[in-house]
Amino acid sequence: MEKIILTTFTDPMMGLSYEQEPVYEKLVAHFGDRLIFHYVMSGLVRDVSDFMVPEERALPAEEGIRLYNRRLAQIYKEEEAIGGLPINMDGFHLFDADHRSSYPLCMAYKAAELCCPEKAFAFLLKLRRATIVETRQTTKTDELISVAAEAGLDQEQFRIFFEDGRTSAAFQKDLALTQSLGIRQLPTVLIEGRDKRLLVSGMASYDAFVNLDRQAESLSTAKRRCTAFRAALFSCSAPAAAIG
Repeated sequence: MEKIILTTFTDPMMGLSYEQEPVYEKLVAHFGDRLIFHYVMSGLVRDVSDFMVPEERALPAEEGIRLYNRRLAQIYKEEEAIGGLPINMDGFHLFDADHRSSYPLCMAYKAAELCCPEKAFAFLLKLRRATIVETRQTTKTDELISVAAEAGLDQEQFRIFFEDGRTSAAFQKDLALTQSLGIRQLPTVLIEGRDKRLLVSGMASYDAFVNLDRQAESLSTAKRRCTAFRAALFSCSAPAAAIG
């Protein structure tokens, strides 16, 4: 039977992607091995100042970012009700004056894909939980290496790939793909199957996937872009990791 490809544009720090995991697990039960997953790292936080309010930016960096972390923790807790998975924000401190971006998390996933593609999805799950449930500061390289070890990756190999120029290049390709499709909200899922394509912004429901035939809009104006996207994706990404 024809495969259904789900390409999720996301960032490992995202609570909504974490809350969507049960939806994906339910989809696997419905579609079985017809379902193929890809993950594109779209880099949610280039610099934390992009998301800080004027009052936070007016303060010394460490104090302003501390207040932003507190506000971000409240947003995470609100997302807990969406999917029902537990979110713990006790002591949440993802960002500080020396660690201002979520890009290291995205690059860590790309490093895992290059280092050990069969374990990349397990690493992504552990990285989400380390960030959102265990409130570890996964913007730090040493913490990322610890998570990699917990996912069964060789620490030294992971470090080599994380610092390798190929990982940075792979991440830059993901950013370019996100921009080329005009994606401005994360997460966004590109659903492809049965000669139809559907872009779903935000947290997609189970019904949105299962009723693809009725809900999908043909992205005819973006057909060439999607074809180029697929070609680029398969050339720069590891084989898709199946959920389960």
